[in-house]
Amino acid sequence: MQGGRYGLMNNEKSSMAGDALEFIELQQRDARMSPVNIERTQVSDRVVFFVSGRMDAENAPQFEQQCKASIAEGKTSLVVDLGELTYVSSMGLRSFISVAKAVQEKGGALRICRLSGLVKQVFEITGLLGSFTVYESVEAALI
Repeated sequence: MQGGRYGLMNNEKSSMAGDALEFIELQQRDARMSPVNIERTQVSDRVVFFVSGRMDAENAPQFEQQCKASIAEGKTSLVVDLGELTYVSSMGLRSFISVAKAVQEKGGALRICRLSGLVKQVFEITGLLGSFTVYESVEAALI
């Protein structure tokens, strides 16, 4: 018995379509659940945070807490490398603003570097790009 288009029986087509949909749904779920990764390193008197992944309402407080812990330790010169950050939500943006205010109150500065792609567009569209000192590289932000 000849199947439908491409010689597949209807139940085979349905199974393949279901598998494809399941794969797409898993990819979308993984993209949504991709955590933010934050690495902290000390360079002279500055703290550098390397942030990668996706920063959203669920994990933005983690970034904010780590930055504020550094400020509480007396570290008032923070550099945040966003070169590997693929997404930032409004809560993530709020965290940057909160950290910048906290460090400025202590006489320090928040320096952002390696903004690119969607994250840079979000900073531009919201008008926050002009609110931060932005550098092309970590090295430039450390000078």
